[in-house]
This record gives sequence, structure tokens and C-alpha cells, in this order.
Amino acid sequence: MHATAIAVCDCLTKANLSEDSPQDKIQQAFLNCLFTSAPGLVNKIAGSGEDYVTASQELGTNLMMEMMKNGCPAFMKLATAMANGGDMQLTMPSQVQTATVQSMDGTVIKVEERDFTYITIKNTAGRELIFIYYSYVPGSDDWIKDATTKLKNKNVSLSYTETEVYQPKYKQFMNVKEIKTLTIK
Repeated sequence: MHATAIAVCDCLTKANLSEDSPQDKIQQAFLNCLFTSAPGLVNKIAGSGEDYVTASQELGTNLMMEMMKNGCPAFMKLATAMANGGDMQLTMPSQVQTATVQSMDGTVIKVEERDFTYITIKNTAGRELIFIYYSYVPGSDDWIKDATTKLKNKNVSLSYTETEVYQPKYKQFMNVKEIKTLTIK
């Protein structure tokens, strides 16, 4: 929970919300940060078999307590704004479409910076797979500004989700593998 709280705090800081932001915008930013910073935790709750609403409320409460304990400035500012607005409850939507998080180890063989950053990884079975980096990944500040130099020929461990997106270049929907975590070994 501690690592999740730090990652969500970092994400909230980057969201740059103010005390004057609307309640729904604050709640949406918190949820977006939760989904991008801790997808494994969200999927674990969704697949736990427990009452989803109860489990998500418990997660939200524990996460908020951990962020207060850590003194996360961005969260403290937003919590004050929400408390002043009279609605301090953050809940996950009841119809959350969760993607299965998969993981893999391999060697980075190519990094392409186009509309997004595409990273080709050769897995231990020798298969080359292309992954896309287009939303914040915890720890990526260390390598994203010079991804080719920092990642090429490095052994990595990553988690990802497959998402169906429309690609105008091909005029069809295609699956992309979106990186959720990436660790250089």
C-alpha cells in the first residue's frame, strides 16, 4: 500500500489540480491515478470475488489514510477541497472495465519515438513483441527522456495490458500492448 500511495501521490502532483477544481474532476483524477499507478491492485480487487463496491471503498480508504500518513501535499490539498465541498467519498465506478495485466521478461532490441514511444522486446522464447508507452509508468522518469540509450540491449521485466484502439493509418481496430510497469534488471 505504501508504494501505491507514493505512485498515486506522484500522479496527483502531476495532475496539477487546485482547490477550486470541481469535485467530479478531483474524483476522476484520483481514479485515473489509481488505475495508471496501481493496475495490478485494481485488477486484484476486481477479480477477488468480493463485493466490488465494498472492496473498492476499503481500498480507497486505506489508500487515502496511507497518503495522509505520508503527508502527500497534492492529496492533502485535494482532501481539504473535497472536505470543504462536503463530499469526501471517493468511489470507483460500478462498471469498471478491467484489462488483464500480463507480465514478461526480455531484452529491449528497439526503441522508436513516433507519435508515442514504441519498445520492441525479445522475450525468453525468442519472440519479438512491440509495446507502447503512452501513459505514465512509475519509475519511467529515469529512462524516458533518453529511452533509446537507457533501454536498448537491456534486460527488462514489464507488465502490460492489451487494449483495442482504432488506428486511422490502417483504418481498423487493432490491439496494442500498453506498458504499465517497466523495470531494468
